[in-house]
Order: sequence, then structure tokens, then C-alpha cells
Amino acid sequence: MERKQRLRLALAGGMVVVMVVVGGLFLSGTWGSGTVNFMVHDAPCSQCSHVWITFTSVSVHGSGSSGSGWIVVNISGATFDLQALNGSSAAKLLGVGTLAAGQYQQIRITISKVVVDLTSGSTLNAAIQGPNGDFNGGFTVKGGATTTLSIDVDLAASLHLTPGPGGSMNATFTPDIATVGVSGP
Repeated sequence: MERKQRLRLALAGGMVVVMVVVGGLFLSGTWGSGTVNFMVHDAPCSQCSHVWITFTSVSVHGSGSSGSGWIVVNISGATFDLQALNGSSAAKLLGVGTLAAGQYQQIRITISKVVVDLTSGSTLNAAIQGPNGDFNGGFTVKGGATTTLSIDVDLAASLHLTPGPGGSMNATFTPDIATVGVSGP
């Protein structure tokens, strides 16, 4: 009889440990999913009056409990005048996604179109070199909470204006993320 009692006590103790661990994960926000706001902003281009960027998607790369591989947040067709988004206080909402609670270590933006209005009055369709801009830097999503990522697309490093034939200009855009600010719990 004593052996059965010890076995029952051991099983009951094991169940208590499991309940404490699961409850702790839930209360600490590492369980479930959270909301992520993706914001975009940048500093201006001196030769440009407008730089219209059309974003196709934002992706994040998970690690550990949040999974591995790229998770795509579809924001197809979101177009912003990056020239007007000078600094994080002028950031615009690019998209909102729900992600599993956990750690993420990379962010990728995908761009499908760039139209540049020059201060001279010319409009250029920029050639896009590699439509993806990647940023290596971690952030955490907590269950039931909202995390905001403010993506600074470095316009000076991304947009290249070169003289073309007959005094025209050519534009090439290679997405370059300078920084990503993280705010939230």
C-alpha cells in the first residue's frame, strides 16, 4: 500500500509542476500570440520631392518556440511617400500581423515599385535591385500584447540617382533598412 501512495504522490507532484510551468508561461506572455504593428519612416532625399514606395510584404524570421523560417505578413499594395516620412514621429502604419509569442531575429521588407518625383519636375520609375531589404536584429512578441516595429528605410543608401542620356536621370533602388525600433511590453 505504501508503494501505491508514493506513486500517487509522485504523479500528483508531477502534475502540479506541469501546471505551474504552463501557468507561468501563460502569465509571462510567452504563450499564445501577440499583435505586431509594422511602421515605416525615413529621412528625405535632397533631389526628390516624392519617393513613392509600394511594399508587397513584411516577413519575420522566428527562432526557438516561435518556429523557424520566414513568416510572411501580406501587406500587398501598401504605398507610401517615403520622402514625407522623415523620422520615427512621422512613421506610417505599414501593416498589422499576429505572430506566435516568442523570439524573432530578422525582418525582411519586399518592395514591388518605386516612383521618384524629382525637384526638377521629372518623374522616374526606379529599377529595383533585389526587391528585399533585410535587417538582422531581434525582438520579442509576448502573448496578448502589442509590439510595434518602426522600420527605418535608409533612403540615402537605397536610392541611387545617376545621369542618363541627354541630361535625363536614372534611378535605382536597393532596399536598405538602417534600423528597426522596437516598442512594446
